[in-house]
Amino acid sequence: MSDRVRHRIGLMLLAAGYLAAVFWVFARSSPLAGDRPVTLRFAHWQIEAGPPDGITAVIKRYEELNPRVRVEQQLVPSAVYKQWLRSNLAGGTGADLIEWGPWLEGVRDVPARHFVPVTEQLKQPNPYNRGTPLADVPWAQTFIDGLAGQRIDSPDPGQVYGITLTEVSLRFFCNQELLRDVTGSEAVPRTFAELRQVFAQLPAYSQRVGRPVMGLAGARDNTHWLLDFLLAGPTMRLNFSMDDYGYLALYNRQLLAGYLRGRWNFSRPEVQAGFALLREVAQHMKPGFLQVTRDEATREFLGGDALFIFAGTWDATSLRRLAPFPVTALRFPQPTADDPVVGRYLMGPSNDGAGITAMAMHLSRHSRHPAEALDFLRFLTSVEGMQLFTDHSGWLPAVREVTIPAEIESFKGRQDGFASANPYTLIGSNVSMLFARNLHLLLGERGSPAQFTAELDRIMPDAVRADLNTELRSTLTTLKGQELRLLARANLAATAAADARHREEWLMLESGQ
Repeated sequence: MSDRVRHRIGLMLLAAGYLAAVFWVFARSSPLAGDRPVTLRFAHWQIEAGPPDGITAVIKRYEELNPRVRVEQQLVPSAVYKQWLRSNLAGGTGADLIEWGPWLEGVRDVPARHFVPVTEQLKQPNPYNRGTPLADVPWAQTFIDGLAGQRIDSPDPGQVYGITLTEVSLRFFCNQELLRDVTGSEAVPRTFAELRQVFAQLPAYSQRVGRPVMGLAGARDNTHWLLDFLLAGPTMRLNFSMDDYGYLALYNRQLLAGYLRGRWNFSRPEVQAGFALLREVAQHMKPGFLQVTRDEATREFLGGDALFIFAGTWDATSLRRLAPFPVTALRFPQPTADDPVVGRYLMGPSNDGAGITAMAMHLSRHSRHPAEALDFLRFLTSVEGMQLFTDHSGWLPAVREVTIPAEIESFKGRQDGFASANPYTLIGSNVSMLFARNLHLLLGERGSPAQFTAELDRIMPDAVRADLNTELRSTLTTLKGQELRLLARANLAATAAADARHREEWLMLESGQ
C-alpha cells in the first residue's frame, strides 16, 4: 500500500471519528455544562472518603433528569469552614446550599440572618417519591427522625431550616486481625469488663512483637467524643432530675442555667466517676494524644499500632477503604452495674445512637436560583437520591424506605437504652474552650479527676454566664424578627375569609415563642 493511500485512509478514519463525536454530543449526550442556564453550588465540609462520592452520584442522576441545571460540589475543609462561611455570607457570595450545624462555635446567628426556612415546603409530599411507599407522605415525615433534631436546634422556634442527609452514630472500630493475634480469639468485647481484659493482654503482646501496640488510637477529637459517651451513663439520673419538661433531652441553656443555680457541678461524684473512667481508658492511648487531631488517630489505627479506634460513622468509609485489614464496627462496650468505677451510678445502658439525622443543608438567602436549589434537595432526599448517596458513600440514609447495605447495618443507632442528654463538656464556646484547655489536669501523668474538677468549678461560672448571655442575645435577636410575622398572621387569621394556613402558621409561631 502506497503512502498516498495510507494517508487517505487515515484522513477518512479521522473524519469518521469526528462525525461520530459530533453525533454523540448533539444526539446522545446531556447538554454541555456551559450550556446549562442554571448553576447551583452545594457546599459542605464532609471531605472524608464517601460523602463526595455519594453527592457526585446524586448530581449525575439529577443532571440527567434536569438538563437545565448544573450542580457544583464545593468541598471546604472543616479547619477553615467557619471563616469561609462568614466571609462568603457577608459578601453575598456563598453557595446556594450550605451545610451548617448548631455546634459550630461563633455562628449561631447565621441561620436566621442568612438561611431561608423551609417549613412550608416540608408539609408537602416530595414529588420525586412518586411510585414509592413515601409518595403521599409530607416531605418532613419521610425523614427517619421527622427532622426532630432540626426542630430542636432551630434558632427560630417553630421553623425548620435544615434538610439532613444521613444518620450518624459513634462506633468502636476494631482491627479484627490484630484482635486475633493479641487474644487468640476473634470474640469482640461486649462489656467494659471484657474490654479491660483485652487491654490487659496488650503489654505482653507488645513485648512479644517488639513494638508498642496501644489499646485505643488517641487524638484530641476522639477523646472528647469518648468522654461525652462515658459521661452519659453515670450522669443519667442527674439528667432526668433536670428534665423539668419531660422531653428526655436537655437544651444547652438548661444545662448552663442548671449549673449557675447549683443543680449540678463538675465535682459531683457521678461526674467525677465518668472522668475517672476516661482517665483509665486514656492509659491505653499513645502519649501525647491530646496534641494531635483525629487524622493522626486514624493513621495510628490504619498502621496497626492500635487495636481499636472510637470514632463516628462519618469516618467509617475512610477506615474501611484504607485499612489493609478487616475493620469491624462495634457498639462501645458499656460498663455494667457491677463496675467498680461507675456501676453505683448507672440506671442501665445508655443509647448509643439517638436516631437523629445530620449533615444538614440550608438554602441561602443569597441564592440566585432558590426554586432549583430546593428541587435538588428534594431529589437528594428522595428514595432514589438517598439510595444513590448511601450506595456510593457508605453512609446511612436520612430517609425511610432506603435499602441499607449489610456492611453498614451496624452503624444504625439502637435505642435500646436510656436517653442521654447533651454533653456536659460542650455546652457553650467559652465552656468548651476552658474544658479543652484544662483537660491535661485529668489525663496528664500527674492528673486526677479531683484536680480537674476542682479547677473547672473555679473557672467555669464566668464562662457559663458568658455563654448563657450569648444564647439569650441570639434568641432575642431571632424572636424580635418574628414579631411582625406573628402579628400579621394573627390579623389574617382573624378575618372572615381567613385561609386555614394563616391560622396554622399563627398558632405555630405563637406556640414556638
